[in-house]
Amino acid sequence: MSHITEVKDELARIRASRRCCRLAELSALLHLEGSLHLGSGDSLILHTESENAAVARKMFRLLRELFGLLPELRVERSPRLRGHNCYQLFLAGEGLPQVLNELGLLDDSLRPVLGVPARMVRKHCCGISYLRGAFLGGGYVSRPDLPAHLEINTQHREMAEGLRKLLGRYGIRAQITERRNMVTLYAKSRTDQADFLALVGAHDALLRLQSECVLRELRESVNRRVNSETANLEKAVDAAQRQIRDIRLIENSIGLENLPSTLRSVAALRLEHPEATLKELGGLMHPALSKSAVYRRIRRLSRMAAEMERMPGSGNGSPACRNRGRGKAIDAT
Repeated sequence: MSHITEVKDELARIRASRRCCRLAELSALLHLEGSLHLGSGDSLILHTESENAAVARKMFRLLRELFGLLPELRVERSPRLRGHNCYQLFLAGEGLPQVLNELGLLDDSLRPVLGVPARMVRKHCCGISYLRGAFLGGGYVSRPDLPAHLEINTQHREMAEGLRKLLGRYGIRAQITERRNMVTLYAKSRTDQADFLALVGAHDALLRLQSECVLRELRESVNRRVNSETANLEKAVDAAQRQIRDIRLIENSIGLENLPSTLRSVAALRLEHPEATLKELGGLMHPALSKSAVYRRIRRLSRMAAEMERMPGSGNGSPACRNRGRGKAIDAT
């Protein structure tokens, strides 16, 4: 079962306690799912199509509960839906115009109402029910593991504008676009998506969304930490390799025994422990040194190596180069 089917199945099970709310929900459902046709003798026929069985059952149940009507139900396999079932309701009769007028689909002159009927959403609770019905009729919401996307597809721009205004009443921002002969109301904010699901009562879908958000944030946090630690480790390894190269250069040039004792001990420990951090090197000293103290001594060794590299004929490890420094300690202060 797809994610959108699960969400609509959950919403279809909600039964509003007030008649006004059920009228508002049925009004939105029929407005987005239904179409009116003229039959013989200019009689009206209401026709609805839905690919979701739960949504079709809800329209059937509301028509029966609110008006005592029993529409004809047909189930067909639709090529447009890739062979999936299409659930169709047909309703006709002399009382149909009055029912559609009460639902706000026809005005008092029996002309179609293209936008959101103001009297159907006057109350706070009815506005929520109307949005639930609109989503059941033409809504889509992306899976929690995909980028946030919420939309409601309508036939008329007046309806899209009305729904956007209604969403704004509850603090949900939405945009309107036109595509494929449809007018689409959409929101791409994760916050707006979560607020809408909470508003219309899709609490299970909201929990799945929030769980996925927590997991995503955790994964991103772990990835950032791993990347940071990896980068720091690479920097530490590169720095240690440079330090070892400098110490080897000094060793080949003058010999480590000619270094002051403070530098000689640090150089010897770095050669013995090439993978150790500066803090760990400091802990191996007797007495122990702080990280900053070890860093200062390593810097002095690096400056000495740099000076030796600039000297003509230096750094090649020749005996003559080494002998020049024998018997005299280098002043590295």
